[in-house]
Amino acid sequence: MNHPQLIETRLATVERTAGSMVEVRIKPDVKLDAEGIGEIVRAKHELCVAQEADILMVLPPEVDFELNVLSLDHHAINGGCGLARRLAFAAQSSFNERLARIYFRYHPRDGETAVFLDEVDARAWLTQGMPQPSLS
Repeated sequence: MNHPQLIETRLATVERTAGSMVEVRIKPDVKLDAEGIGEIVRAKHELCVAQEADILMVLPPEVDFELNVLSLDHHAINGGCGLARRLAFAAQSSFNERLARIYFRYHPRDGETAVFLDEVDARAWLTQGMPQPSLS
């Protein structure tokens, strides 16, 4: 069965960029809402259903969102992410970093999750197995 390598959603591109990595890039100038995040989770699931993958999620430095997205466990609501393992979250701004840390404290994932300020550190953690930073 052939699986897609790239899925375009309303809010993000979700792409299997290497055999063991799926990259999620939130588009600039979009407003994150529960329905759109659900589309992203389902796209990650589709790319991770046949083969394990680490997830690199990258936000734009400025992102607008509906407040209810912080109160929902998007993975639980949308059926999880298949065989997704670790998640490295590149926040791209200190405000996004703080919000991500709060979100993952209230909605922890099954796999290791690390929040970073920039994409370079997030990618390094996934590719080099660096120690996980504290989520606090």
